[in-house]
Amino acid sequence: MAVNGTFEGKRVFVYARVSTTRQEKNDLSLPDQIASAERWIDEQGAKQVRVFSEAGSATTDERRAFREMIALAESDAHPVDVILLHSLSRGFRNALDFMQYRERLRRKKIRIVSITQNFGDDPASDMAVAMLAIFDEYHSAENAKHVRRTMVANAVKGFWNGQTPPLGFRTFAVPQPRGKDRKKLEHDPETVDVVRWIFDTYLNGDKHGPVGITRLAQLLNERGERLRGKRFSVSNVHGILTNTAYIGYVLFNRRDSRTREPRPETEWVPIPVPPVISEDVFYAVRKQMADRDPRMGEAAIKTNTNLLTGRATCGCGGDGCGAGMSTATGKSGQYRYYACAARTKKGPEACSGRRVPMEALDTIVVDAVAGHLTNPARLNAMLQTWLDRSQTAIAEREADLKRLRTRLTQLEGESARVIKLVRSGICSPDDPQIAAELTSIRAQRTSAEADIVVIERQLDSSDRRITPAIIERFGDLLDRKLRGPDPKIRGEYIHLLVDRVEVGDREVRITGRNTMLERAVAASQTPGAVVPKAERKWCARQDSNL
Repeated sequence: MAVNGTFEGKRVFVYARVSTTRQEKNDLSLPDQIASAERWIDEQGAKQVRVFSEAGSATTDERRAFREMIALAESDAHPVDVILLHSLSRGFRNALDFMQYRERLRRKKIRIVSITQNFGDDPASDMAVAMLAIFDEYHSAENAKHVRRTMVANAVKGFWNGQTPPLGFRTFAVPQPRGKDRKKLEHDPETVDVVRWIFDTYLNGDKHGPVGITRLAQLLNERGERLRGKRFSVSNVHGILTNTAYIGYVLFNRRDSRTREPRPETEWVPIPVPPVISEDVFYAVRKQMADRDPRMGEAAIKTNTNLLTGRATCGCGGDGCGAGMSTATGKSGQYRYYACAARTKKGPEACSGRRVPMEALDTIVVDAVAGHLTNPARLNAMLQTWLDRSQTAIAEREADLKRLRTRLTQLEGESARVIKLVRSGICSPDDPQIAAELTSIRAQRTSAEADIVVIERQLDSSDRRITPAIIERFGDLLDRKLRGPDPKIRGEYIHLLVDRVEVGDREVRITGRNTMLERAVAASQTPGAVVPKAERKWCARQDSNL
């Protein structure tokens, strides 16, 4: 390549990318791209400033090294004149992204140059490059389609497609007569017992009583357990408790890998794996999770004992910043306060802040809520509309119930058809695909039956009516719970009824929503019921709740 002076003395960032981590580890592509770029720089008389390289898909710009390079290029230091790629597809496979980045960099007088696709710097060349970017995007989409087809076919045969196995599993190679080995899952002896412990502890609790998902994550971390080197969190514990892998099948192809949109159930592929727990345990856990779900009206286990955590905010009537108030201590923990989190984290320039003794604010809120909500006249005024009596809500639940019963009938038909294929000799009962299909159908039936029970229970409770006697009993109950000695119960009722506590210099404003009052009244009529939670705000009209 002859030196034409166009790039002589220009400062160059080199960007190299391979599509997979496997390619990166095996040095199949990155060294070649970088070596080619270095030759181009020498031949052009340019100056190499820095090399950015990584592995990963180029269908979007969500790549660490790429974003770091762009941010540095656009910085006020202006350290670069040219961004050099082996081909445009290494940086962009979305034509719109390419054109947007090209225009952004042009405004900074930075050119994007492809070693193998450099057409010049005139309007005709711009059009040719844009057409190449469109072709690269099409080529990427076609490749993705073929890869997905291959992966689905692999899953249909019961093989694992290379994703990270769920906790408790590891992959093993299955030799093939032709081509490379395939993979399947087996129990990981180092972690499979952790999975069994998670299910058993959530279902049966520990020596201190019931255990919720938040507490379960804490217990796992206290035991020193890790999930692929990271601490456990509420989200990944929830993922474990709902993963069908632990009862013998993994559903592949549930979502579009690019858009994350769910695919139709007809496209899901069950991959059989060795079960870790029984179906009875799995669905008992699912039922318990549904019973504790805030949308089902029952309480989850709460671990934070501070009464107003997540409710108190700094300011009322414009005299504060509106940030949350977190726990602060004084005198080595001797005194406890609610303090403005913005000031604590960012300093006095963020907010002049306020610190309120925790016990004092807790007492103010409890007294105000008890005094306001235990008055029968006020309760009557706020509970004029009973949401569960709403004909719209009832109609929606009845429609959901009809849909679920139809789905249950369809699943029973699907199960009968599979069994008929076996009995007629068309399929073998030992075929792993038959076993996986029946397992999937049985799991979906169990889930639909559980949902039917929940909706039927909701419809049964929709006929309840608020009466003066019920309100009076509820007011007495609420007063006892709010002023009682048990801080856990008091906290559950405050978190049930209070959405926001705005703390100002001269006043404290407390708001909530009628929905939770209605739920609390309903729960109070069920013997032994626990405190419902979530769906906050009992503020019917501002003038009645300040």
